[in-house]
Amino acid sequence: MSARTDPDTEYELLVAVVTNTVPESTLSLVLDALRREGTEPVDVVVLYTGSPQAAAGRTLDALLRDRNVDVMRTPHAMRAGEARQFLIEHTARYRFVAFLDDDCVPLPGWLPAVRAACADPLPTALFFGPRYPVAAAGAGSLVRALETRSSRKLALVTGPDAPEAVVDPKVLSAAGNIIVSVAAAGELGLTGPLFSRTAFEDVDFQLRAARHGWIVQFHSRLEVEHHDELDVSALLRKSWHSGKGMARCSALYAADFWQRCRWRPWRALVSWAVALACLGAALLQPWAAAGALLPVVANTCLHLRELRGAPLLHRATYLLVKPVRDLAIGLGFVTHRIAGRFASRPNGNRVALPAGATTAAAQRGALNERGDMGTSRTH
Repeated sequence: MSARTDPDTEYELLVAVVTNTVPESTLSLVLDALRREGTEPVDVVVLYTGSPQAAAGRTLDALLRDRNVDVMRTPHAMRAGEARQFLIEHTARYRFVAFLDDDCVPLPGWLPAVRAACADPLPTALFFGPRYPVAAAGAGSLVRALETRSSRKLALVTGPDAPEAVVDPKVLSAAGNIIVSVAAAGELGLTGPLFSRTAFEDVDFQLRAARHGWIVQFHSRLEVEHHDELDVSALLRKSWHSGKGMARCSALYAADFWQRCRWRPWRALVSWAVALACLGAALLQPWAAAGALLPVVANTCLHLRELRGAPLLHRATYLLVKPVRDLAIGLGFVTHRIAGRFASRPNGNRVALPAGATTAAAQRGALNERGDMGTSRTH
């Protein structure tokens, strides 16, 4: 399971498990699931992104003592997107890197599905698959698990005629379970400077790849269980960063982004604005205070699918926390749009198509001309 370092040989696949805090309960599950998959001849590495001096680093050493898994450590603490870029730049010669978060446990058949994706002849920059939420500790985890019931990605795999693969899906990728073409990452950069320390860096790569002629695919058999342990404060912090990432993606990609994103940050802002206005009006007309319940009522109407069949306590938690989560996303979105941080974006984040065809576009054209979908890629 150790990663190879021969600079003169190109290998097919590296599986990288990204961890910052080294949660023993879930990281062990991920590594054990990979071992059961029978990873040979695939290489597996744990990418530790925390501070070298942190106790988590020592915990990782103890956890891997009896496992034949290599560790790659970032030179300093990094966010996940920044760390994935670091690995792409410093790893040995692989054609693909499959990234797993330390709380995304592969389901049986995940690795064969990864191998099948890597054998696809299309010039694909990014493959991703579904994440099924598992009940975990924390109200934040509960809210995200209930949200997933209406996920567009799950809709792609639960229908009666669910396809095995969808090219250019109208859904957003989830970085905890993705396969990246090293050639595409080298051409475009896996994580752009604007997204290296915030959320939606995977979505940015997804949209940039599509705009530059690469293909993006959703594979229904790339299945993992998401053991997401979050309290409310952690959920709200993630929500703020999500709003920030959404603001940047919407500014860069406009309609291309909104076609894939089901969130509408302004809905929460409008409902909260009406609620606050009603509370203010209650000073003159006490009956107007009832309007303060608008965020809860709106969420009840909009999320009946998520609430259906859930225990009463879970419904109450969702209805109380969900409006605050949406507000955090909305505030993060509006704050970063107003800030005008996109007026002078770095060259590395240009999204306009170049004048000439990209490597991916040229390869796809050649494939279409031949009609030979069984030919292996040259990148």
